[in-house]
Amino acid sequence: MQEGNPIINGTIFKQTLRANVKLWLIFTIVLTLLQIVMVAVFDDSTLADVSHLVEGTALAGLLGQTTLLSMLASTYYSIHGVIFPIIYIIMTANSLIASQVDRGSMAYLLSTPTKRSTIIVTQAFYLIVALVVMFCIETTAGFITIQVIHSDMDIVVADFIMLNVGLFLLMFAISSISFFFSSYCNLSKNSLAFGAGIPIAFFLFQLLSSVDDSLNVFSYFTINALFDTTAILEGENYWWKLIVLLGLGIVLYIASLEVFKRKDLPL
Repeated sequence: MQEGNPIINGTIFKQTLRANVKLWLIFTIVLTLLQIVMVAVFDDSTLADVSHLVEGTALAGLLGQTTLLSMLASTYYSIHGVIFPIIYIIMTANSLIASQVDRGSMAYLLSTPTKRSTIIVTQAFYLIVALVVMFCIETTAGFITIQVIHSDMDIVVADFIMLNVGLFLLMFAISSISFFFSSYCNLSKNSLAFGAGIPIAFFLFQLLSSVDDSLNVFSYFTINALFDTTAILEGENYWWKLIVLLGLGIVLYIASLEVFKRKDLPL
C-alpha cells in the first residue's frame, strides 16, 4: 500500500471510516429527518398561521416572507441545518488528528513508512467526503419530500438546490477551520477551544444579526453571512460569496497540511 507513497492511503481511510461511521450516521439521519419534517410542516395553512403569529414582532425580521423556501431559509438553513453539522464537524475534526496526537495513537501511524502528508490528506479527504455524502442524502430526501407533499406549490427547484449547495460550502469552510486547529494543536483541549469556539461564535453572531437590524453589525464578524439565503431566493449576486467560502476552505485545508508536516509532535 505504501509503494509509490500514494497521496491517499486506503488502509487509513478504511480505519477512519470504521471509527467514525456511527457518528456520521447519527448526524446524517438527524439532519435528513429534520429536513423532511420541516418541509412537511410548512404547508399553506401553516405558512399563513406563522405569518400572522409573528407579524409586528422581532421574529418577523428573522423569518422574512412566508413561502416554503423562505421559511426553510430562515429556520432550517439558518439554525437547525447549520448547528447540527457544526457539532458533527467539531467532534470529527478533533478526533481525526488532535485527539490521536493527544492519545499517542498518532505515534503508531508515524512509525510506519506512511508520510505525514499522506496521513493528513487522507483524514481531510474523509471529512470532506463525509460532508458531501451527508448533504447529498439530506438534499435528496428534501427534494423527494417537496415533490410528494408540495407538488401543488410553485417551488423553484433551482433555488432549493442552491440553498443546499450554499449550506454545504459553508460547512466545508467551517470544517476547514476545525480541521486546521486539529492539525495545528497537539492537545484536544486546545483544538476544541479554537476548532469549536470559532464556528460556534460565527453561528451565534449570524443568529444575532438576523434578529434585528440594530444587531446587523455582528454579520461582519462571521463567515456564515456569506451563505446569503435571501440573495439566493431573490436572485441577487451571491456567487462571489460562495466562491469565498470555497476558497477559504481550500486555503485552510492546504494550511492544515503544511502545519502538520512541519510541527513537532510528541512521539
